[in-house]
Amino acid sequence: MEWLFSWECTSVVVVAALGTAIGVLAMNDFRLAKFCFLVAATDAIGGAAMAISRSGLAVWAQGIAAFIAAGLFGLLFLFSLKYVDSKEEISAVGRTETKQTTPPHSPGILHTPSLVFVFGVPLGDNDSASWMMMLRHYGPNPAYSCNIGFYDNDRKNIEHQWLVAHPESPFPPPGLASGESQKQVYVAETGPEGSSGGFPWNSLDPDRQHYTVSISCRDGIFVESWEVTRVDGILRSTVTIEHGPQWIEKNPNLDPVVFRCGDPEFISTPLATEVPKLAKKAVHPGWKPNHRFEVPAAIIDPNGHVQVVSGIKLPDGSTLTDFGCWNILTRHFGDNPDGAMPQ
Repeated sequence: MEWLFSWECTSVVVVAALGTAIGVLAMNDFRLAKFCFLVAATDAIGGAAMAISRSGLAVWAQGIAAFIAAGLFGLLFLFSLKYVDSKEEISAVGRTETKQTTPPHSPGILHTPSLVFVFGVPLGDNDSASWMMMLRHYGPNPAYSCNIGFYDNDRKNIEHQWLVAHPESPFPPPGLASGESQKQVYVAETGPEGSSGGFPWNSLDPDRQHYTVSISCRDGIFVESWEVTRVDGILRSTVTIEHGPQWIEKNPNLDPVVFRCGDPEFISTPLATEVPKLAKKAVHPGWKPNHRFEVPAAIIDPNGHVQVVSGIKLPDGSTLTDFGCWNILTRHFGDNPDGAMPQ
């Protein structure tokens, strides 16, 4: 027993116990760390008591010295326990925050983002060359700080072909594709209710349109692909919104599609290579009495507001209100957690 509590043995045991405690504490093994601190404190107290008993002091002096030594090592042991408890609390908070901020890896419960995208409508009548590009909200929550980059792929393709044929010129001449090929829009805040605005656009060929939209909102970066084709006299459309390249790189096993809609009758067409020789004309955007509007179409009312045709009276007196993807103009999507959307 005397050898066990000698300073030679005590110093080795205490140092070893403290080193082990610090090591296991770094690995978040808090119970073992507390046990090691207990062993170090116990052996230190025993060693101090053994040394005091050999000091030759009076009995009462030995008692006082032993009491002080035991109290000192006891306080150090309590402080070590509090230190371990504080480390355990910090570790628990860190695990909770990680669990809350890490996106789930199941596609069925992915967070539905809120954003602004573009979906247009002929202005004045169904066959008008002038369109109103509506800014539509998607998602369950308000969308903030949205930068929208709108690109007319048909005009971009004409510009690209010109640049290939003229490598000495860094930019295509203004008006080469009979109008602008892109537009930037900023939306500070918008929600599921109310209008997000829009902008007029003269399409190169209203019967064959191809657009790409870059979307950067608080909820992330997204890419929209939207096409329009007139099939058997009726405008059909397809639109897809996906997460941006960085999201796809970080989540290679998840479906990047946020939102998709495609009319079954839609037929894809190639990009324009030249400006049409016989371009359609824009129709007056105002109301036209006794005129039968076809969907999609929109007018500007006397108060300056855009009104989208949302229903057509049928010969039997009923009203047709389901128009495939053109429902996007009059309905809100993205309220469900999974962003359910007609395919």
